[in-house]
Amino acid sequence: MKPTSDWHILGAGSIGCLWASKLLQKQQQPTIIVRQQKYQNTELKLVELDGSTHCWPVKTATSHTLNQPIERLLLCTKAQDAFEAISSVEDHLTENCQIVLMQNGMGSQQQIAEAFEHYAVFAASTTEGAWLKEPLHVCHAGNGNTWFGPMNRKAKLLPCPAFSSLSESIIPVSDIEEKLWDKLAINCAINGLTALYDCRNGALLETGQYRKRMLLLIEEVVTVRQALAVSSPESLQDIVEKVCIATAANHSSTCMDARHGRKSELAFINGYLINHAKQLNIKLTENLMLMRELKNKGIRW
Repeated sequence: MKPTSDWHILGAGSIGCLWASKLLQKQQQPTIIVRQQKYQNTELKLVELDGSTHCWPVKTATSHTLNQPIERLLLCTKAQDAFEAISSVEDHLTENCQIVLMQNGMGSQQQIAEAFEHYAVFAASTTEGAWLKEPLHVCHAGNGNTWFGPMNRKAKLLPCPAFSSLSESIIPVSDIEEKLWDKLAINCAINGLTALYDCRNGALLETGQYRKRMLLLIEEVVTVRQALAVSSPESLQDIVEKVCIATAANHSSTCMDARHGRKSELAFINGYLINHAKQLNIKLTENLMLMRELKNKGIRW
C-alpha cells in the first residue's frame, strides 16, 4: 500500500467532525474512522457560529474496511474508549506515524503514550465547543484555543511535527500536561454540574447556586495542583468562566451522555482528580459529593 499524507480521524463525535471540517476547509481529505459503517450519506455538514452551513463529501471507513496505512492519526474518541480504539487500527500505523490524542480528562493519554512508545505520541487540549445534531452534522458552539505537545520521548525528538496542517491557530507547547490540567479543571467544574442539572454551560454563571458549586470545585482542583506542583499561568476561575461564556449555548459532552443514558468520561475527569487526591491524603468534599449525586441520578462512568 502506498502511504498517504492525509489525516485519519478516529472517532466521529462532535470534536472529530469539527476537526474534519477544519481539514476539509483547507482542501485536505481526511478519512473518518467510524465504529460501524452505518452512514448512508458520507457528507459532512458544519453549521458555523453565525448560522452559515457548509457541506463536503468525506471519506469514512471502519477498522475492518480501512485499506490505507496511517501516517497521521487524530484520536477523538471518548477517554474510556481511546485505548481500545487505537488498538483496533494499530496494524495500519506506519513506522513513522504521528498520533495526536484529543480526549477529555486525564489518564488515557498517559496510558497510550506508554503503550505506543515506539510511535510519536502527542496530546492536544482544546476549548473549542461543538455538538452533533445528527451523525456527521456538527454545530460549532464556541471558539477556543487548542494546544498540543509531546507525550513521549519519540515525540519530543521529532524535529517537525505535522500538526501545522491541522490549523494555523494551534499553539505548540513543551509541557502539554500543564494544559491538560487546565482542561481537567474546566471539565471538573463544568461537565458534572451540567449533567446533574441538565443545563447548558452558560447556566453555571447565570444561576447563583450553580456558580457557587462550580467555584468550590475549582478550588479543589487548585488544591491538588498545588500539592503536585503543577503551575498555572492565570487564574483557573478565569479560565473556566471564559469557557462558560464562549460556550454558553452548548451542552457539555457529559450532559449529552447523561441525557442519552451513555457511559460518561467522569472517571477520567472528577474521578481522576479524586484518585490523585487520595494518594496525597487530600479529601475533595465537593467533588465527592458531586459524584455521589450523579451516581444517585443514574449517570454512569
